[in-house]
Amino acid sequence: MSSSTFPYSAAELDRFRQMQRLAYDIAQEVESQLWEGITEADACDLVLAAQDRHGVVQVFHEPYVWFGGRTVPASGWSRYAGTVRGRTAARVGPPPPFAATDTELAEGMPVIIDLGPAADGIPADVGYSCVLGSSQMFTDLDRALPRIRTFLLEGVRAGETMLSLYRELDFLLAQRGWRSCHESYPDRALGHLVFPLDPDPAHPSPLPGFGTAAAEGLLAAGAAALDTATAYPVWNDTSFSDFRAAPGLWAVEPHIGREGVGVKFEEVLVVTEDDAFWLDDHLPHAQRWAAAGYSIEPLGRV
Repeated sequence: MSSSTFPYSAAELDRFRQMQRLAYDIAQEVESQLWEGITEADACDLVLAAQDRHGVVQVFHEPYVWFGGRTVPASGWSRYAGTVRGRTAARVGPPPPFAATDTELAEGMPVIIDLGPAADGIPADVGYSCVLGSSQMFTDLDRALPRIRTFLLEGVRAGETMLSLYRELDFLLAQRGWRSCHESYPDRALGHLVFPLDPDPAHPSPLPGFGTAAAEGLLAAGAAALDTATAYPVWNDTSFSDFRAAPGLWAVEPHIGREGVGVKFEEVLVVTEDDAFWLDDHLPHAQRWAAAGYSIEPLGRV
């Protein structure tokens, strides 16, 4: 996990890259099967079925799917009263606010698909935004994501702390009237470390929604960070993130929203001792942005 030196070889990075591409393939496979009237729970079942077909037997976290206004989580989302469909007993379901509900998809609704499959101990954690039909608000927000992507990369490369980047991003979003939706995530996470996983032990996960090995790895990294006063494994807006990102692999997931429409991406940022780069510049959202001609200039003050 976290280390003062970069812990991965080129071959290991390629294994993470292949797993990330598989996760995005699954997200797009599910996108192609969406139709008006399908529920979040039905779409989540499609993710689970696709993972099974690809031999996924372990997860970094369980998948979730959000439609419409559910793509903009509120700070009080834990009190959401939607009907949650239970997962099978063999799986540890996501916490109720994040679990798929019986919300039905309609024309023009945004969709977020987030999944964390793992194979042979190599996990991915991706978030994919799309829309059924078209939505001008979705397009407007989606256009901002490549600029946020560049902003975060350049900030990490410049040696800024995770805390300062989080707060600056919040400021830039507020300037534009956009909501910082990642503030509603567990631990207010803008990102978190990912790392190779041991096989899941038989006991339940200590963190709802996470695979047991992933949860125990995050908790162990968090305890070590507190003991040594080093970077926390979750990138948030607390003093625990008042450090430069530690060398390793960071799943970065900026999530913004406005007027009931939310968009995000989530992909791995590789941080070395003296540089940072995205693990893969050819993922579906990046290709969509390039095809649309969206600017990749870093989001800046207006």
